[in-house]
Amino acid sequence: IGITNSGVADRLRGKKGTEVKVQVKRQGEKKLIDFNITRDKIPIFSIDAAYMAADGVGYIKVNNFADKTPQEFEQALKKLKAEGMKSLILDLQGNGGGFLKAAFGMVDDFLEGGKMIVYTEGVHSPRQDMKSSNYGNWKEGKLIVLVDQSSASASEIVSGAVQDWD
Repeated sequence: IGITNSGVADRLRGKKGTEVKVQVKRQGEKKLIDFNITRDKIPIFSIDAAYMAADGVGYIKVNNFADKTPQEFEQALKKLKAEGMKSLILDLQGNGGGFLKAAFGMVDDFLEGGKMIVYTEGVHSPRQDMKSSNYGNWKEGKLIVLVDQSSASASEIVSGAVQDWD
């Protein structure tokens, strides 16, 4: 009571390897529960989930497009293909975007070589075309891309390129 979310975060942050003592109140418990937490670097991943949703159907949920997203996506694809994935549901719902290169790296998995994915052009920079490389790991099988009103930016590049090239 009386501590904001940022106040909690400020109290939990500290030098890596040091401990912080925390007491937690759980619903249905009369006493506070004690925890000792060792501070460490917390990795933030782009892939929230990657699993077989049904026989032959894989599901990958991407929450943002960051530097490591293409590598995380490759690992998820490889894992699901090894489990027998024949079709893929790519969930970009609520994904507000991120790095252009990460979106480009992901969509490259779905397209044959030489396909236009996106181009950039600015007042002070010439047009730069980004085309697929034929490198991709998912060129066969069915693909469903889920988007919603909160899917933006890099999510739109991925879903748009997939839609443009069937």
